[in-house]
Amino acid sequence: MADRVIARLQKKDKRYEIFVDCDKAMQIRNGTSQDVDSALMVDRIFKDVRKGEVAGNLDREFGTDDVRQIALKIIKEGDVQISATYREKQTEALRNRIVDSIASMAIDSTTNLPIPRQRIELAMKDVHHNFDVNAPEKEQTEEVLAKLKKVLPIRLGEFEYTAEIPIQYSNEAMLGLKRLANIKINTRNDNSLTVAFTVKAGNESGVISRLKSVTHGSAVIKKKD
Repeated sequence: MADRVIARLQKKDKRYEIFVDCDKAMQIRNGTSQDVDSALMVDRIFKDVRKGEVAGNLDREFGTDDVRQIALKIIKEGDVQISATYREKQTEALRNRIVDSIASMAIDSTTNLPIPRQRIELAMKDVHHNFDVNAPEKEQTEEVLAKLKKVLPIRLGEFEYTAEIPIQYSNEAMLGLKRLANIKINTRNDNSLTVAFTVKAGNESGVISRLKSVTHGSAVIKKKD
């Protein structure tokens, strides 16, 4: 269902308003879309949208009477109302990004094992944080982490590994490592590739499984204590 709001642009003593879909209009404002046809809900430019008063002399004010071009200008340069639905959606997206960021590097400080995202989600029920889409995301991530530390033995970090890979599997193994890990050193000889790498806690199992799979279990993988 469309989430209809008003976008308006003030030009000197005149006001121009349109009905738009909030989400579609904000995509245009954020530069991720130019699809004004999807955003514009009524094919008219108004001087008072609530009273249904249509604006005139558009060509004189905007240099065109094309409704879509004018609507695009109003959305980009004017003010777009933010609906409760849109704000809730953005707040939930922010929450998920922050939890994902923490989960990707979360390590249990008592066991030195990755903390599953599900465990962090459970702990979030005991963490009271008002996510604010207007506040810096990095600062909120640090605040959430500090609160989680009160209910979880959590630290953020990466694991260090070395892997000795038979040379016939080296190219495929390196493709997986480049995508999911940070390669520190790699050396080759005629028989094998030796790689030192770090991997985020959330990617550890995926990287190790990938190495074992592409080498058919022949890789020698060692984790640094």
